[in-house]
Amino acid sequence: MYTIGSQASITRKAPVGITKAISLDPYEGDMAFYANHDLVNRGIKQGLSVTPNPYNKEEHFSFYKVSFTIDADVLGKDEWIIEDYFYEGERLWLTIQKPQNAIVGKVSKEEDEDGNLYYKVDNDKEIYVDGKQLRVNKALMESAGKNKENLQFRSNILKSEDKGNEDEQKEDKSTRSKKPNIKIQDFEEEDDYYVFFVSKDPEYDENNKTLKIESGLQKILGNEEIMCREVKQGNIFKLYKKENEEESKEIGEIYIGKAGNKYKVTFEVSEEEKKKRIMEILNAIKNGLYAQSSNESNTIIPLFLVAGYVKVPSPVFHPYLELSRIDEKTYEVIGVSDALNNGWIDGKIFLMDSKRVNIDGDIKDDRVTGNWDDFLKELNSNSSSGINKH
Repeated sequence: MYTIGSQASITRKAPVGITKAISLDPYEGDMAFYANHDLVNRGIKQGLSVTPNPYNKEEHFSFYKVSFTIDADVLGKDEWIIEDYFYEGERLWLTIQKPQNAIVGKVSKEEDEDGNLYYKVDNDKEIYVDGKQLRVNKALMESAGKNKENLQFRSNILKSEDKGNEDEQKEDKSTRSKKPNIKIQDFEEEDDYYVFFVSKDPEYDENNKTLKIESGLQKILGNEEIMCREVKQGNIFKLYKKENEEESKEIGEIYIGKAGNKYKVTFEVSEEEKKKRIMEILNAIKNGLYAQSSNESNTIIPLFLVAGYVKVPSPVFHPYLELSRIDEKTYEVIGVSDALNNGWIDGKIFLMDSKRVNIDGDIKDDRVTGNWDDFLKELNSNSSSGINKH
């Protein structure tokens, strides 16, 4: 999601849905008593006088019923509406918000010993310009945004576009904070500098000793590892990931078309990349998820699992399945046969149980397999719109 000031944010429906994880056993009011000894030990090693801070935590050990649904039509695909774009040097600039500008004052144009031009602010802080790429001394920038995830220029080095030096000196603090500025989302750090791209080449005013820098909210596609290459002039681009010095692999495609006075951008990963991501999600769910609470490492592992191709991205198995207790340590899942009669199911079905959680009765259905690898092989060649997993 991109949050854009005074505009609707760019959002996307998640391709992986999950139902609420409902406990199948009642909560018995179990409590655990903890104290943050690790934090205390770190304080003691620093010479501080600290004591543990005890706390209670509710704990519950139970079976949970939960379903995951992967929408294969949505996964790896996204659409944006943007203001503008341009392509240069295997990089694609997408301007999400109209450009803003920042005017840096007290700037002198300098030349290093190799004859390269750069700009110096307040006689000791540098801005290096290489076309639309800037390398800015960190002392000239500050964090911005609600979560401090963006960069902007410090207000004390900026000038207003329509004010001279004398008026600038008379401004109060509230006025200075309202000077035009830019926000940078994509940037890298190199020693004492931030490196980022802007919308156009900075403009230097020799008379007023100012440097005008313009940039909108942008997404830049392409870097040293990912290359963006134009396929059809102006509106179709492909992304390639560098495998080694000689080889690269296609990982997606970008199509750009007009949408009124703006542009519609459609992103779509390659089929190979989409299948890879689906396999990774499925294997993670089947083999278990990592969970951590109060410095305790746990796993969430399925003791019963049913997975299948479905025609709609909806948890169609979920309503049929319930857990029934056989004895103190053994359970059985009821409703599997009923679930397999659902008309949305299309293709192979994977079933897995365990000694602790058994399937009620014998399942006689040619679509059912207990071989995970066979199931995944068919998934690779299956074109259904949804994949349902419990």
